Amino acid sequence: AASAAWYGGYGYDSHEAYYAAHPTGVRDYASEKPVAYAAFLNYVTSGYDGPVVTLSDGMCRDTHVGDLLACLESWLYRNMGPPAVSGHPWRMGRLDLSRNALSDDSVTMILERLKTLDIRTRRLILDANMAGVRSLTALVEYVWNCPEAMVEIGLSDNGVQIDADSGTEDPISALLRCLYNHSSYPWKALTDVGGGRQQIQVAPLVLRLGGNFVKSGHLLLDRILEKGGRTHVRFLPIADTYMSDGGEEFLAVFMQGFEQQRIPGLGAGAPVPLALALPPPPSLQVQQPPQRGGGGGGAASSRSYSSYSSRSSVSPPPAVAPPLAPRRRSPRPA
Repeated sequence: AASAAWYGGYGYDSHEAYYAAHPTGVRDYASEKPVAYAAFLNYVTSGYDGPVVTLSDGMCRDTHVGDLLACLESWLYRNMGPPAVSGHPWRMGRLDLSRNALSDDSVTMILERLKTLDIRTRRLILDANMAGVRSLTALVEYVWNCPEAMVEIGLSDNGVQIDADSGTEDPISALLRCLYNHSSYPWKALTDVGGGRQQIQVAPLVLRLGGNFVKSGHLLLDRILEKGGRTHVRFLPIADTYMSDGGEEFLAVFMQGFEQQRIPGLGAGAPVPLALALPPPPSLQVQQPPQRGGGGGGAASSRSYSSYSSRSSVSPPPAVAPPLAPRRRSPRPA
């Protein structure tokens, strides 16, 4: 009954109607569509890092995205209060919308709404959909404007087409450059190793981009290493945290399955659900997002993710061992 109610069939674009009816966008969808909202609650659980919303395996198709976003905003208002009143941003531990065959437009819409509402999610799982270049561009904007680091981004088995042989700008390079320049990445903490000594612990971001249409991905990563500097860039073979001698890493990523792409001669990649029936990938047309200030939605500054920047080495460790404070990076030419 719950799933039937979630699928709804209200005969209108609920997301557009919901926000168009009130200029402030602050309405209670739970009161207006209680049956759909009650069904949504079945897919919300508590997790270690915060609320978890799981609508995977066909539970959120393109026609349901409007209801999802309206339900999510209403739930956050009801359970966490307006950020302007509580003084705390909305945070989620995990948003799992994998294996839904969501279109590039739908994934873009979700990411743009997460950015607009400043919803800070630790894990964003969008594997096995049909996200393309537009979605990745929206993801870069979301990551850059979110002040807090994510730990996992899943976009494997989607429709991202990139030809690294062309040497032109692409959204995966833009995402990696964004992470390099973002003051909250990679996640670092000072750890007591005994004898009154401390070391810097680094947790790489898990980034799944396998099973797409990325040609010559190794060239793409080589260019990132060359431009960012091998001292500052680390592509890890596993997702485990590790101890860093100097904390010089500006980019630490586990590119899970990236070498497996659906390109002839590069391997078949991970199996794609038959229900997806992905269309041929579109021609690559990267739109450069506007340059914004410093990785985290604050006031604009000279920093942007459009070029690489340099940072000084880690500051002397404090007496306690909290996560290291973000450090600004002075611009330098790419």
